[in-house]
Amino acid sequence: MKNFEVTFKNGLLIDKQTGKRINLKPFETYYLQGDDHSFLLEEYIKTDYKPLGTDEKLKTLVKKHKGYELKQLASAGDKFVFRVGLGKRFEEDVVREYLFDAILQEDLYMKKKHNKESWTLCNCVCFSDKLLEGDLGFPFKKIEANSLSELFANVVSTYFNMKRSTACNAFKTFYKYPIEDRPGLLWLKSSKLNLDLKRKAIVINRK
Repeated sequence: MKNFEVTFKNGLLIDKQTGKRINLKPFETYYLQGDDHSFLLEEYIKTDYKPLGTDEKLKTLVKKHKGYELKQLASAGDKFVFRVGLGKRFEEDVVREYLFDAILQEDLYMKKKHNKESWTLCNCVCFSDKLLEGDLGFPFKKIEANSLSELFANVVSTYFNMKRSTACNAFKTFYKYPIEDRPGLLWLKSSKLNLDLKRKAIVINRK
């Protein structure tokens, strides 16, 4: 039986004697002992995302992005889905692909400079609270973010840390939640209803 005196920082267990990171073997059982105040039963990293109403959101974006053209892509309450795939399946991974929901809490806009052609997404408070397909081996907890790209990154860093990149192209990663069909990985791979399709439709209509 091994015993360590550890400290916890940035999601890591550090051996106080050697200063080295302690790696735990998946699916083993460990017994943690410490003072009552050392254990936090709720998420200790609190965020303070405050969604804006329709008028306030547009007013804020116009003020923040002077010299940009703005186009609305989606509305508060709209639902999307996104896939997280792992290039390599580790011992602790039940599957290699996962499908999550994404719900907007405020209107979603894209922007571009008046003399440029490329569009980028504006920040938009959103969250994911459902694992639609895949098996983590434990319950999925709600993840919040200030943009769709950040939401993807937060899900990856929370549940798949160091197993894949946290970066994504949000236009091609987030798909409109189907109204009639049940969203699944097979459905996603055959669907074209991502934000990039909406972006292209808006660009074509402008010409």
